[in-house]
Amino acid sequence: MSLTRRRFCTFGAGLASIGLAGCLDRSSDEPEVEPDAESDVEGWTWTGSIPVDTAIQYHDSGCGCCVEYVEYLEEHGIDVTIEEVDDLAAVKTELSVPNELRSCHTTVFGDYLVEGHVPLEAVEAVFDNGDDESILGIAIPGMPQHAPGIGPPADEQLQVYSFTVDGETTEHVTV
Repeated sequence: MSLTRRRFCTFGAGLASIGLAGCLDRSSDEPEVEPDAESDVEGWTWTGSIPVDTAIQYHDSGCGCCVEYVEYLEEHGIDVTIEEVDDLAAVKTELSVPNELRSCHTTVFGDYLVEGHVPLEAVEAVFDNGDDESILGIAIPGMPQHAPGIGPPADEQLQVYSFTVDGETTEHVTV
């Protein structure tokens, strides 16, 4: 039996479906992390403060790293309401998150947006510099390997960007 392009594509699509089924077909009562697995928020400490104690996070259902980021926030005293949405890109567009800064979730802290796995030190810094009313939010684009909810801290610093309603982005702080 020869391997034709059609068989190869069919086989590849089948494997991809099986792989995605494990990620997307997660019931709400299943744990997001294996019981004996180390949490992706361990090692992320923060002793500062921000003037809000609640946040709203928008993300797709079944995203384990988004849930880990919520755990990180809650471990530091922030009560998070999770909004699972069907069209996350539309929510990000409505909130004015620039395309080049997008990540897997958007969290609203008071008047500021926090895009992605941003350490609380950077969230604190944006509130401390609240006199710059042009800033709509801060972001770490993509999913960097060593960020809260993805992996333990590392020696490399994370670049955090700020953005405005008009979509202008600026390097804001490194943490």
